[in-house]
Amino acid sequence: MLQFVGRLLSILPGLLFLSVAYNWVTNPSKAANDLDMIYLEGLGRSTQIGDFSAFFISVSLFCIIGSLFKNISFLFSAVIILSSAAIMRILSWQLYEADFSGFSIGVEIISSIMILLSIIIIKKSSKQNTASEANIDEEES
Repeated sequence: MLQFVGRLLSILPGLLFLSVAYNWVTNPSKAANDLDMIYLEGLGRSTQIGDFSAFFISVSLFCIIGSLFKNISFLFSAVIILSSAAIMRILSWQLYEADFSGFSIGVEIISSIMILLSIIIIKKSSKQNTASEANIDEEES
């Protein structure tokens, strides 16, 4: 049961970010608007769609693959990207007079915490499984 909870904690943010990625791929003007962004023109649009799609696809895949295969390296990758985004939003507000994006920062921090909890639970549950397998092997000997 504990392992299920751990995996759920990382798959939920993955599904959230996958839905955002889907919007960037299928309706980028709406996706930009949903993030309170202007839908850019020309090369700016190419960069906007490419970078935001890549961001959300990568984070969602790292979460989902990490959860399904209990691979914490993928989960750490998602945490690094999300935490970096939150830090850069704060820096852009402090250094470059950008509007404070509290909601987005909150989503990124809460998602990172959920994924970190998932990592802890998956590691703990893996250790318990390894220990119980060792006990079974000793009993069979």
